[in-house]
Amino acid sequence: MKLAVRNSDGTAVLRGLVTICIAVLLLGAGAIYWQYTGYTDLQARVQAAEKQVEEGKTIAQRLDQTQQQYQSVLQKLKHLELSVSERAYIPTLLKQLETSAKSRRLTVLSVRPSSAQPQAKAQQEGDEQEKEEKQKPAEPYERQVIDVSVRGQFWDVMRFTEDLTRFPKILAVDRVQFRPRQRKEPTDPFEVEAQFTLTAFIFRTPEGGAQP
Repeated sequence: MKLAVRNSDGTAVLRGLVTICIAVLLLGAGAIYWQYTGYTDLQARVQAAEKQVEEGKTIAQRLDQTQQQYQSVLQKLKHLELSVSERAYIPTLLKQLETSAKSRRLTVLSVRPSSAQPQAKAQQEGDEQEKEEKQKPAEPYERQVIDVSVRGQFWDVMRFTEDLTRFPKILAVDRVQFRPRQRKEPTDPFEVEAQFTLTAFIFRTPEGGAQP
């Protein structure tokens, strides 16, 4: 009877040890799996961050290349404009005005240089002031009056007027006249004819060319 009790106690102890070992193994496996999962997630985040850094470097390089190309093209454009003669400069300016008006869906009626002289400043009174005016050096530019006539919807004309303030060449809007057009049908859009009197400033270069 005593031997049977001892065997029963030994079996229980052995089962307990086996259970503890299994539990330890399961806990260890769970810890290893958790660490592996965390490591995999961390590795994925590191790879994503490295990819973003590489993409950022690529974008920065492209931006730098684009800026260099822009500066190069801008320098070439300035060089070409400096080499353009006055005779070629005016037609180029007229073509740019026509293109700008058409981009606002306007019908260009005419774009042409005018023989009228720009309005001169009022002459100052007094002999001393007149003498000072004569002693002033010649202006480094010439003025050319340009007449532009367009037709279109009112707000398109206003947008074209605003575009003239950002024109790539130096222009002054001296006068604008609007004349409404009669509509054939009540449903026809309201259109106006606008006549612009502009003054272009043409700067001369020592080589005899012209620049804006």
